[in-house]
Amino acid sequence: MYKGDTHVHSCFSMDSNEELEKIFERAIELGFDEITITDHMDCEEREEDDYFVFNIEDYLKTLNAYKQKYKGKLKIKIGMELGIQPHTHKRFEEILKSDCYDFLIGSSHAVDGLDSSLSALYKRFKNKDELHRRYFEIILENIEKYDGINTYGHLDYIRRYGGAYFPDHKKVDLELHKDLIDKILKKLIEKKIGLEVNTSGIRYGVGDFHPCREIIARYKELGGEIITIGSDAHKASDIGKDFDSARELLKSLGFKYFCVFTNRKPEFKEL
Repeated sequence: MYKGDTHVHSCFSMDSNEELEKIFERAIELGFDEITITDHMDCEEREEDDYFVFNIEDYLKTLNAYKQKYKGKLKIKIGMELGIQPHTHKRFEEILKSDCYDFLIGSSHAVDGLDSSLSALYKRFKNKDELHRRYFEIILENIEKYDGINTYGHLDYIRRYGGAYFPDHKKVDLELHKDLIDKILKKLIEKKIGLEVNTSGIRYGVGDFHPCREIIARYKELGGEIITIGSDAHKASDIGKDFDSARELLKSLGFKYFCVFTNRKPEFKEL
């Protein structure tokens, strides 16, 4: 059974201080064939407002050196998690066109410029349904606007936050938003963008993966095939967490393969 984690953060991310060597040694300890480092690059419209960014030249130099160091022991893939928004598209153009990366995750961490962890965001909406609707509208706009991303990360990430304002925030009303979610999934399939099964929802107390089982099942029903599995680990000890459960879920829904990426091309591996 091929083992790879396609969503891992290191000390290059503003919200992690994990050393790369610890990540790679942990992956080897777990018997992983490969690991993809996908540190946060959340560009704002103006460069002076950037916070979740890092020096790309240093990043590439460091990871390419580790690729050589671990050659024959562990495949190290170079990726990024891009925190995309419709109005920041131009800031990502150079990365999206680059041939330096194996894998690019597109993720939505913000709604209309406000990060999902900020209380100011939740004060803008009357209830969670309005917020969730707007969140999914932005995802659809992102998918339509951005070319070059390989998978969409934690599609219902918005469930993770907002408990102080909306007690039932962890559950998306799938019937209410069915039309919009279907448009998103169909657009992913049309543009050959994968759907990430992000196992961090379990660790963060959401009670399910991101996205939830029902959305993954609907993706399959609509003909989706490109599935990536990522732990969203910000420390070495979380690499591969709950992957066995993710694999079993995917198999129960009729999936036979998951994908890893090399040079931005999917490689299908048996579950």
